[in-house]
Amino acid sequence: MSRQTFIHVDGKLVEKSEAIKSHSVNIMKDIEPYKNMKDFGWITSRSQHKEFLRKHNLIEVGNEQNHIFK
Repeated sequence: MSRQTFIHVDGKLVEKSEAIKSHSVNIMKDIEPYKNMKDFGWITSRSQHKEFLRKHNLIEVGNEQNHIFK
């Protein structure tokens, strides 16, 4: 007996295999490697980029929230 897996789609529980058939998959490619401006080390992945921002308490320009500048 195989185990069924359900996911939440548009407010409903849908069997995962059915949801995959009826919805397209959006895959985002990883970022291009770049040298950061803090210590000039290489950032080679999106997860490494996010961790670097958290570690150094940085934000990306354009991603800041309005309440920061009030």
